[in-house]
Amino acid sequence: MSTPIDLRKEFGHRWKIGLDEAARGRWSDPWNYTVVCRHGEICPWGGDLLAASTTNAGAVANRLRALPFIDIAHDGDDGATVVFPSRYVRTVAGIMKPRRTRKASPSQLAALERGRLRRPRRT
Repeated sequence: MSTPIDLRKEFGHRWKIGLDEAARGRWSDPWNYTVVCRHGEICPWGGDLLAASTTNAGAVANRLRALPFIDIAHDGDDGATVVFPSRYVRTVAGIMKPRRTRKASPSQLAALERGRLRRPRRT
């Protein structure tokens, strides 16, 4: 079995990485990682391949099916799963709309810290 692309290392600085529902908290296995998207998720498929699964069969699934580099793994009434080479991840991400990671600037972190220090304790 081939080693999948480690989504946390490759895309974790930019997109929100989640765990597959069946993973049950096992963060050590890169097969369990998913990129959380507005219209579904992107996950490893093996080797240099990724898969994108949509949450419903509609415009997003149709746009993915129309891409020339896509192989359809599953196509049903509840959505589609398509497989693609990792070099096209930005094109697919433009359709799937991945969630961005939260990043605070140093000034925002300092403001948060000041707020924590000044907040009175409840008695």
